[in-house]
Amino acid sequence: MGTSKKKRRMVAIGIIGCGTMGSEVATAVAEGRVGNAKVSAIYDQDMSRANILARVLADHVKVVLEVQDMLDDPGISVVVECASQQAAREYGVPILEAGKDMLMISSGALVDQKLFRSLSKAADKTNCQLLVPSGALGGIDALRAARGYIDEITLVSTKRPKAFSGAPGFAQWEDEEIKKPTVLYDGPASDAASLFPANINVAATVSLAGLGPDLTKVRVVADPESPGNVHEVHAKGGFGEARIKLINRPHERNPKTSLLAVLSVIETLRTLCGSGLRIGT
Repeated sequence: MGTSKKKRRMVAIGIIGCGTMGSEVATAVAEGRVGNAKVSAIYDQDMSRANILARVLADHVKVVLEVQDMLDDPGISVVVECASQQAAREYGVPILEAGKDMLMISSGALVDQKLFRSLSKAADKTNCQLLVPSGALGGIDALRAARGYIDEITLVSTKRPKAFSGAPGFAQWEDEEIKKPTVLYDGPASDAASLFPANINVAATVSLAGLGPDLTKVRVVADPESPGNVHEVHAKGGFGEARIKLINRPHERNPKTSLLAVLSVIETLRTLCGSGLRIGT
C-alpha cells in the first residue's frame, strides 16, 4: 500500500517596494526558487515602478493602489517589506494585525524599542511571524545561540564612499573626495541605523541577535579602495570568541545593497514557503 504525498498549499505573497530588492524577490518567486509560492500583489509609492515589475512578472499579479488593499486580501498570507525603514514603521503593525506573516528587510527600524514592542505584541496577538533575514552578514544564528553569554560585540562596516551618498550620516562628506579610509561613525547601533538607513540594516540585525542596539558598538568606514561591502563582527564572552568577516559584492543595480543581502531574503522566504531540509536556525 503506497503512501500519499501531502500537497502543500500555495503561499500567496504581497510585496511592498518594487526597487532592486523587491524586483529580485518577486522574480525569484516567479521562477520557482522559493518553493510553493506566488506573488499575488505588489505596491510601490512610485506606481510606474510597480507597473513595470508587473509587466515583467506577467503572471496575474495585481498592482494595488494602497497597502491596505493587500492586507484586505484573505488569500495573501505573507507580506515582504522591501521599501524603507519608514515603510516598516508605517505598515508593520497593520500587516501583523491583519493576520499576515511579515518578512522585514528594513531591520534598522527595529532599533526603535517602542516599535519593536508594538510589533511583538501584534505578532503574539495574531500568532503571526515577524522574520528578519540575516542580510549581508553571516553568523547571525551563532550570535542568537550565544546571546546570553556575550559580553561585548562590535560591528565594523566598510564600503566605498558612493555607497553612503544621501545618508544623513554622510552629509558633511557629500561634496568631498575621500581618498583614504575615513571613519564616518563610531558609536552605538541605535544611532547608526538612523544615520545610515539604506546601508546599516545589518547593524540593527546584529544588535537584535545579540546585546541590543545600545550595547552593540558600530564603526562605519568609507574606503575608496574597499574590495566590496565589508562587514566584520567581533564578539566575545562566556561562549568563547567569534570573528566573522564577509566581503560582499555590491548589487550591480544598487551599490548600497550587497548581493548577499538579496540572496539572504530569497533564502529566508524559501525557508518560510518551502519544504524539506533546513540547515541552521
